Amino acid sequence: MDIKHFLNKVCDEIKYEPVKSSISEELKLHIEEIKEDYQNQGMEEKEAEEKAVSQMGVAEEIGKKLNKIHKPKLDWKLLVLVAILMGFGLIVAILKQPTMNDDYIESTIIYMIIGIILSIVVYFFDYRKMKKYSNVIYLIASIIMILPIIGGYSVKGLTYIWIFNISIFPPTIAVPLYLIAFIGFIVNYDKNKIIKITISNKKFIINKDLIKILISSIGSLFLMVFIPSFTNAEILGISYFIITTVKIIQNKEKRIKNLTVLYGIPLLLISFIIILLAIESPYKFNRIKASFNPEVDPNGSGWVGMLQKDILKNSKLIGKADTEVISNNYEYMIINESNFTFIYLLGKAGILIAGLLVCTIILTSIKLIINAKNIRELYGKYLIIGISTLYILQSFMTILMNVNMGIQTNVNLPFVTYGGVYFIVNILTIAIIFSIYRRKDINEYEKCY
Repeated sequence: MDIKHFLNKVCDEIKYEPVKSSISEELKLHIEEIKEDYQNQGMEEKEAEEKAVSQMGVAEEIGKKLNKIHKPKLDWKLLVLVAILMGFGLIVAILKQPTMNDDYIESTIIYMIIGIILSIVVYFFDYRKMKKYSNVIYLIASIIMILPIIGGYSVKGLTYIWIFNISIFPPTIAVPLYLIAFIGFIVNYDKNKIIKITISNKKFIINKDLIKILISSIGSLFLMVFIPSFTNAEILGISYFIITTVKIIQNKEKRIKNLTVLYGIPLLLISFIIILLAIESPYKFNRIKASFNPEVDPNGSGWVGMLQKDILKNSKLIGKADTEVISNNYEYMIINESNFTFIYLLGKAGILIAGLLVCTIILTSIKLIINAKNIRELYGKYLIIGISTLYILQSFMTILMNVNMGIQTNVNLPFVTYGGVYFIVNILTIAIIFSIYRRKDINEYEKCY
């Protein structure tokens, strides 16, 4: 059997078309090397080729093995976990229906269907193509954040915009876009892109990519604070730090020095802000304290915390808690506000259901971390780290806040909290992870244009 015939038989067993040419080329090079060795031993070209092909083994068996290894894969475990989380979202929608508008459940289901359809498109999209459009993605995110200045409206201190008759909180879309752009900047970082400047007869060497990363990240955080959305600024900032930390650790060069600079300056700044709040803005500082200990201001900053505490005190293993806080006859914030979804579910359905939700969130977080560890392609690895950080921070900040163990803030529970655009953004970002996992064993063979 000659090389061409052998390679055709191998490729006939491989079902995923985009990887066939690369695998064929790799096998051909390997066979040619063996063939050359035999020729050097004195064999004729045809005999050497046949013997080299024969040494490779049975073409059909090789093709079947390669097909099994190098084919798109669906992360079924993560899919099941996300489906369970969406199921909890439906449970919350059903429980809230009596206090909401008539089409509450219907609109929840519609947004889920829209999100699932769009996520299927993202699943088949080659995520690697986003890397070269990092600048464009950052620009789009910035435009979204600037739109409220032109024509936004405020509700309870938060600024929203209207797009196609849909009310949108800009950070909901901008945060993942900023993160994707930042990851592109980090992965594309080139230490050799330097410029030399002279100031007062002193020469300085500056890396252009580093300046770009610093300016873009600080700019995005500034816009978050300006909206204002301090919580999203915090989440985005932490995500930046985690991604940068991974980058520094992987590079190994001046690791300790770079990590010290990365964390030293922000820690000093945060400490200064806390002290300043305690001295200059005691009201804001008391609000933070009331988040953990609502009794310090039960009729003011700690009012919501007292409602949560009442639910926790009177919650049952299964079923509605013995408290009027979660009764349908009372229009408390705990019912209507989306960021109190967890404590509402606990009060309405009981400790067991809320506990199952927490277990699902923990398992999902672990699965995301495992995926990040197992992905070899650098851009995909960083995307999973970034998206996972968003999911984990939002999830656990919400839960801790709902049980008086975190600062009261405007953060929601991914996939469980109602919110059309919020849900769609969540499922699309997770779909990127599915797209990355789909290609985890074929990236080295699949060309990206």
